Amino acid sequence: MLTRYILIGLSALFLFGCIDALDKTDLSAVTERDVWNDPLYASAYLNKLYNDNLPDWNASIAGDSDEAGGGDAIMYGQLTSTSIDTWNYTQIRNINLFIENVSTGLIDKATQEELSAQALILRAWRYFQMVRQYGGIPMLMSVQGLNDDLYVSRNKTSESIALIVKDLDDALVALPWSWSGNDEGRFTKATALALKGRVLLYYASPQFNPNNELKRWEEAFVANETAFHEISANGHALHPSYENIWFDEMNKEVLFVKRYQEPSVTHTWDAATRPLSEAQNYSGANQPTLEMVNSYPMIDGETIEESADYDAQFYWKNRDPRFAATIAHNGVLWELSGKKGRKQWTYAGHSTQNPTTSGFYCRKAINLDYTPYLTERSSTDWIELRFAEVMLNYAEAAAEVGKLEVAYEMLKKIRERAGILAGNDVMYGLKIGVGKTEMIKMIMLERKIEFAYEGKRYWDLRRRKLFTTELNGTKRHALMPRLLVSQAEFDKVKDGLDINTDYFKYFVDEKIALDQKFDINFRENYYFYAIPNQHIESNSKLEQTQGWDNGTFNPYD
Repeated sequence: MLTRYILIGLSALFLFGCIDALDKTDLSAVTERDVWNDPLYASAYLNKLYNDNLPDWNASIAGDSDEAGGGDAIMYGQLTSTSIDTWNYTQIRNINLFIENVSTGLIDKATQEELSAQALILRAWRYFQMVRQYGGIPMLMSVQGLNDDLYVSRNKTSESIALIVKDLDDALVALPWSWSGNDEGRFTKATALALKGRVLLYYASPQFNPNNELKRWEEAFVANETAFHEISANGHALHPSYENIWFDEMNKEVLFVKRYQEPSVTHTWDAATRPLSEAQNYSGANQPTLEMVNSYPMIDGETIEESADYDAQFYWKNRDPRFAATIAHNGVLWELSGKKGRKQWTYAGHSTQNPTTSGFYCRKAINLDYTPYLTERSSTDWIELRFAEVMLNYAEAAAEVGKLEVAYEMLKKIRERAGILAGNDVMYGLKIGVGKTEMIKMIMLERKIEFAYEGKRYWDLRRRKLFTTELNGTKRHALMPRLLVSQAEFDKVKDGLDINTDYFKYFVDEKIALDQKFDINFRENYYFYAIPNQHIESNSKLEQTQGWDNGTFNPYD
């Protein structure tokens, strides 16, 4: 399974059992030519590229949106031209070296193309990471030599997107639809199709497309329509259990993944997200805001504002099942560390171990069986792109080109899997007969809920330019429970307390601003960040982005 056995240097090929342990070959003396002549060595190089370039768990990005508190510099308009430094050219040079050389040796052509295709997706991914932050960037598609002009200009944004898409199209030709055994987790045709759909959706979105050019939405629609149908036809689908997407490894929903295995390849998401009393050495991440909690609809799909069944006091009752899979609130059963019957308390004063400041914890992707020791050594795979995103990308592009029936179809399937009731009209609580504007709002709400704490909300707010239209001038809030009785009195009853009947005998919930000093103030020029000064100063041809330090580069071209 890829990256469960990451090869750090060629000597680690022994992990695959591909070289006999008694072979006297001096692996420290492997030459560059040996690498390109031997598929085992070339694969080892590629595995190192995977390890260096795959996306990872990010426990802080929720604070850069309305999902959690935090993200001060971004959320309060305090960024400088040195704040956002995503400069992937060291990694890209290594990828380019592989792409240029893997076809020069004695490896059979089919294997060469298959290896190269995987590297092309890594290059597309690394460039996309930069373009979605800065707009057009220098697109180095080959290794720079000592005699080359090292001072390169930024490509237009349109050129950058076109080259990313070309890499994905070229990769698609040589990749298989699936891998097996230790190769499970490598890129497939599904990865290329899904990522292309995401890239073109971004390029059509308001961040890149302020004039709302229909042609871009049409291209995004075709790409995501193709991705949906071809990926579906080749065995991918929504996983039946929303809660278990992260625990049923390599299920049919997984399209782009980084794999983990303790003790060699691990992460700290569980520790950072769980209460510190059930974790180790990390704490305080991904604590849901009241605004996020209130986003979840009811079990019948109606919003809490529209539902006659919503009870603002017993807010957890009769909600979209994704609520219970994602949000831990005061008094809820949450059997962390394998503790049967364990309840999670979040009231003020319930713990001295860095307790939640929002009144909530995030439950998504949290393995109940982990002891505190294992929480900072988690083996849960990171899923960067899953089939549900293909469906919602398809829905959004369809809505933008006027195919509202497609958008309805995708939303209904997503809600059906979530466990929302179909209703007599089989619409899963969706409003009937809406226009494009309302449909886009419905889709963005669905994305907010479906991908909560998966690192997608921040990027959606940027590409749809929703920071300035929906969040600026507002504050994020906590809902902090407070005891109405003494701690000693509560300790006598808490283990048997039924929060669905007796909650307000013991608690009052208080709404408190998480943003104490400032309102949210995401600035207009943040939609395309400044290239850090150190890169500008080292390359005389590199223009700064308009809106930053007298910048001249237009990111919309």
